[in-house]
Amino acid sequence: MLDDYFTRPEILRRHRAEFFGAYLDTYTSMAKAHGYLRETVRSHCHLFRRFGQWLERRGLSVSDLDEGVITKFWRKKRREPRVRHMGTKVLRSLVEHLRAQGVVPKQSAPQLTDAAALAHRYGDYLEQRRALMVDTVCRHVPVVQRFLLTCFGRGPLRLHALGEKDVTRFVLGTADSVSRRTHQTQMGILRSFFRFLLEQGEIELDLAAVVPTVATWRLAGVPKHLTGSQVEQVLASCDRGTSMGRRDFAILLLLARLGLRACEVARLELDDIRWRTGELVIRGKGSSIEALPLLTEVGEALAAYIEKDRPRCQTRRVFTRIRAPITALAHKGSVTTVVRAAMFRAGLDVPARGAHVLRHSLATSMLRDGASMSEIGVVLRHRSPATTEIYAKVDMASLQRLAQPWPVGGAR
Repeated sequence: MLDDYFTRPEILRRHRAEFFGAYLDTYTSMAKAHGYLRETVRSHCHLFRRFGQWLERRGLSVSDLDEGVITKFWRKKRREPRVRHMGTKVLRSLVEHLRAQGVVPKQSAPQLTDAAALAHRYGDYLEQRRALMVDTVCRHVPVVQRFLLTCFGRGPLRLHALGEKDVTRFVLGTADSVSRRTHQTQMGILRSFFRFLLEQGEIELDLAAVVPTVATWRLAGVPKHLTGSQVEQVLASCDRGTSMGRRDFAILLLLARLGLRACEVARLELDDIRWRTGELVIRGKGSSIEALPLLTEVGEALAAYIEKDRPRCQTRRVFTRIRAPITALAHKGSVTTVVRAAMFRAGLDVPARGAHVLRHSLATSMLRDGASMSEIGVVLRHRSPATTEIYAKVDMASLQRLAQPWPVGGAR
């Protein structure tokens, strides 16, 4: 309610009489639920007052609000770019709030190109018919859209005319801009898309057969990892005297001590922490649900963050934003950002800075402490022992026992 933010009667009357006065009670209630501070909400109301006055001078009504109107309002405001950017975000949140209440008309769906429409239809097929995870579908659709734009631009799609030359041109055009592993994934997506087109009757020939195979060699690489002391440096970089530091420390412990993937940390919910039995329910790849022991160190870090710092909010996800609007961490990219920031604070110059390097580091540490491959596979929840085999390459002590002596000169 607006009364929670302004106590002087004359100020309240002034705000209620302004252009957006009839909507400020519901807006301030929404802002409070999203964790905005009192002074921040007050500044929002003052901005709405100036914006409303600007709209009245131009004879515009609430139903005229859209992105273009907001852009025009800021065009002649001589302010710092950051202030203008933050103000634009606040006004967009007001418009979205009014749109949710039916005051502002809903935006019409943007007109999709033929390529974008087909790519999204393929995404719906993957999600509904193939039961793929949303994150996986989101990786497939952009690749397909790029392929179609490469072949047809923004013009009409002539799918029946697709052939080997189109596939080859796309493959050669993307080979130098991505890693070998990413290129291999893209070729798999392309084969899946061609099978979709064949099933839908859009093409007559199975073009999946003409997609080339990217040359890769199993176990060719060595997993990139941190040493034990480097992992401790990353953990120690968190300022556990602050809310953000305690949150980041809990995230890093889940990655470093239990070997969780970034997406698994982002998906973790409050109900997944079984305090009485000392277990942690993990929502893994392919919709799998597994349980891991809740280590004392990890449990203490989670409890400290949840009790002291996690704000009251509607989401059941464990990890949320620290600043308003209070929402769950959007996706695994947010977890990766936490890891990269910690490595930067620790001053580490390492070849890999993603969240997965901590998972590799745990496996490598276990191997050096004498754990077997099967034990590592259980902790990392590998479905196949073949997935764990790559860690044998970092077991230098065992590999040295297998190495043959170099032949001495003259020996036959």
